[in-house]
Amino acid sequence: MENRKRISIYVRNKDITPSSYYRIIQYAKNFEGDIRIRNIAPTKLYKKHLNSAMTTKINRVILALLYYICMLIRVTYYLFIDMKGKPDYIIVSKTFCPRYTPFFLSALIRKVTANSILYWDFDDYIFESGEISSKQASILKENSKAIVVTSDFLKSKINDEYHDKVILLPTTDGDMQGFEEKSLRELRRSTFKNEIRLVWVATAGNIPHLMKIIKALDEAAFKVKSKYNKKLILTVVCNQPLNTQVKYLIINNIVWTRDRAKKEIYNSHIGIMPLIFKEYALGKGGFKLVQYISTGLPVIASKVGFNQEVVNQDCGVLVEDKNVNDDWIEAIMQIVANIDTWENYSNNASKQWNKKFSYNNNLMVWNNLIKM
Repeated sequence: MENRKRISIYVRNKDITPSSYYRIIQYAKNFEGDIRIRNIAPTKLYKKHLNSAMTTKINRVILALLYYICMLIRVTYYLFIDMKGKPDYIIVSKTFCPRYTPFFLSALIRKVTANSILYWDFDDYIFESGEISSKQASILKENSKAIVVTSDFLKSKINDEYHDKVILLPTTDGDMQGFEEKSLRELRRSTFKNEIRLVWVATAGNIPHLMKIIKALDEAAFKVKSKYNKKLILTVVCNQPLNTQVKYLIINNIVWTRDRAKKEIYNSHIGIMPLIFKEYALGKGGFKLVQYISTGLPVIASKVGFNQEVVNQDCGVLVEDKNVNDDWIEAIMQIVANIDTWENYSNNASKQWNKKFSYNNNLMVWNNLIKM
């Protein structure tokens, strides 16, 4: 027992934040060692923070202040524990504390991370979003043994002097596995006869990306009905509903939970990931696409950033930003032309996941890091 490695893992929220769970927590259960999860944002408060856009401005300000102060107190407490306990490894997802780093916290982070082997993981363009202060980023770059990111784009945002520390690791989903492939294929085939089910899984901050293509999806619904006499259904799995008016498209709003997202992906025929072309979107890791193809789901995505690494012409369609409306309609009609065409995309989606985004391959990378 004396030889068990002590590992402290700092995450925003282990249950809700996708980057926390899918980048680190899902692997931690298979680490060999004494694992301590440092959950910075309590679940109830974090949920309120995520839904704050639906409240008044004064309530948003109060909630944001409470949210930050609570995280600051909790991370300070955990850092003091680790300063005394000196874990063998510290893994931090994105930031110890977002946006602002008071002087005392900077000093504490520098001291604690100098006493342990530090791995810093992030999967978004956090420098562009302002999610991390330059002060904290400098400490993490200096003191980390490895910096784990999803793509070459994010690597390019790290100073050249630290490039030898960078490890490229795509985000994937091990929880989606465990299904019986033949049964899932039959389930999807049975509903394909009467309807085409699109699924979009994301957090509320991504709703503008979906709104960009709603008109196209509505027009596609009309064409699917006219040509194939089928309904086109969009299932939105999100912490906030999509509120918009459509004529032909059927929209089902589902409140996100990990299990419900899994169920709706299983029950769908096409996974979608639209993105508005801008600098921040270039840093996204295409995780939802990876989730979709892990179950053999054909995909349609904007031809932006890492999406191009996930989607090839065999498993889905990449849509150019120039002619969004017509191209999204054409992509849907292309995949649903007939069951054999859809099934061919589906088979290739599974192959793409196994080749490039396997959970076991990612777990092996993390286990090797823990042994260093």
